[in-house]
Amino acid sequence: MYFNTIGEISKHLEVSKRKDNEVLMVLVSDKSAGQVSELRDMLNRKEITFFGAIYPALLVGDKTHREGFIVQHFEPLYCGLVLPFMMRFPLEKEDLAGTTSIVLVDGLTSRFKDLTDTLEAKVGSKTKYIGGGAGFYSLEQKPCIFDNKGIYQDGLYLCILKQDVVLAVEHGWKQMEGPFTITKSKDNVLMQLDGIPAFEVYRDIIIEHENIRISREDFFSFAKDYPFGIEKKGEQSYIVRDPISVDNNEDILCVANLPQGYNLYVLHGNKDTLLGSSQLIATYCSYKAPEKYRPLLFDCISRAMFLEDDFEKELRNIQEKLKYQVEGALSIGEIASAKSGEIVIHNKSTIIGLVAE
Repeated sequence: MYFNTIGEISKHLEVSKRKDNEVLMVLVSDKSAGQVSELRDMLNRKEITFFGAIYPALLVGDKTHREGFIVQHFEPLYCGLVLPFMMRFPLEKEDLAGTTSIVLVDGLTSRFKDLTDTLEAKVGSKTKYIGGGAGFYSLEQKPCIFDNKGIYQDGLYLCILKQDVVLAVEHGWKQMEGPFTITKSKDNVLMQLDGIPAFEVYRDIIIEHENIRISREDFFSFAKDYPFGIEKKGEQSYIVRDPISVDNNEDILCVANLPQGYNLYVLHGNKDTLLGSSQLIATYCSYKAPEKYRPLLFDCISRAMFLEDDFEKELRNIQEKLKYQVEGALSIGEIASAKSGEIVIHNKSTIIGLVAE
C-alpha cells in the first residue's frame, strides 16, 4: 500500500490486524528520506519488525512518486541483513525450492557482486531472487538500507517468503558496436577494453555513430543512452551495465561488476524497443499468473530517464496486463534469478515478479 505520510502509516497499523510473525517491508522515496529516522522510531515504539530501503522513486500502478512510502506485510521464513562475506543463515538450501527471496541492496556500493556472491553461497540457487538496488536520484552514495537496528551503506537485506513467484526480466537494448574484450577492470570500474583506456574507446564510438563528444562533466547525460552489454556464455541476451560516471583516472564507473575476460558491446535503443520489452514480460507474467498474487516491479532509474514522459506509458502497459495493483521502485541495478538459479545483476532493465498469495 502507498502512503503519503508517516501519520497515514501509523493509522493504518492501528486498524490492521497484526500476525505473530509479521514483518513490514517499507520502501521510501528519496524526497521522504529525511523522515526515515522518524519512521523507524514510530515502528520501533509499536514493536513492529521491519526492513526497508530508500529508492529514487516509488512506482504505484501507472504512477511515479518522488515522495511517500510503500508498506507491504509479509510472514517470512527468514529476514536478515547481509554484509560482504558476513552472513549467518539457519535454513537448509535444499528446503528453499518454491520460495521467493526479496533483495534490497545498496545500488551504488562497489561491493554489489560481493554481496550477491555471499547470498548465493549461503542461500543457494533453489529460491528465486527478485530485487533492486536502492539509493538516491542524485546517484550520490549514502546510507539507504534500514531495519529496526539502524541504517546502512554497502549492505543488503534479504527477506525469504514461502510463496513462489512468476518472474520475468527484459531490457530492449540492441547492439551498436563490439565485441571488445574487458582487459582490465576491478569490481564496478571499467579500465581497459582491448588494452586501450575504456573511456577513449567509448568516447570514440559515440563520436563515430552519433557525432556527440562526451566529457567527464556531462558523461551521464549522454551515457544513459548508450549502456554496455556483457555477453555471458549460455545466455541468449546481454546483461546490461549502466555507465554512470568517469573518475579522475578516466576509468568508467558502472552499476555492478564487469568481469575481466568477458566480451562487451556498446548498446543503443529507442523508446519503441524499450516499451516493447516491458510489454512482452508483462504479457508473459499475465499468462503465467497464479489466481491471487502480489505484483512487484523494479525498473531502472536510467531507463526512466531515457523514456522521459513515455515512462508513464511503460508503467501503464504493465499495469493493464495485471489484475492487481503493481508496486515497486525505480532501482539502481536490478536483481533476478537466471534459469540456472544463479543470481544475476542487471542494469537498465525491467523486472516483474508476481508473488503468489
